Amino acid sequence: MPELPYGSLPVPATPVWQLKGWLLDIQCSRCRRHTVLHVSDLVDRYSPEASVSEVVRRLRCGGFRGDNKCRAKPSRVNLVEVSYHGKSWRKLREVVVVDVQAGQLAAMPKD
Repeated sequence: MPELPYGSLPVPATPVWQLKGWLLDIQCSRCRRHTVLHVSDLVDRYSPEASVSEVVRRLRCGGFRGDNKCRAKPSRVNLVEVSYHGKSWRKLREVVVVDVQAGQLAAMPKD
């Protein structure tokens, strides 16, 4: 299966192996913990053919809330394409995957 054409945005059915150089920007719905994960790390954890929506459905918070782990679903998930230069990086594109506050549950371009 070919990779995404240059300039096209990923959709929820896009396999995670096609998203090299992208990050998941996640915020927990309960404890508001903010986490950034490399999508390439998720390819190792899940099947390379797993879709973005499958991976996002399985995400849970690993932060602590009192004595126990939070384990809540994310309230906001963005896919962010980044460009690296040395130790720094900058955002090239950002796609909203989940935004519970706005009621969006599909991939939509964020301007």
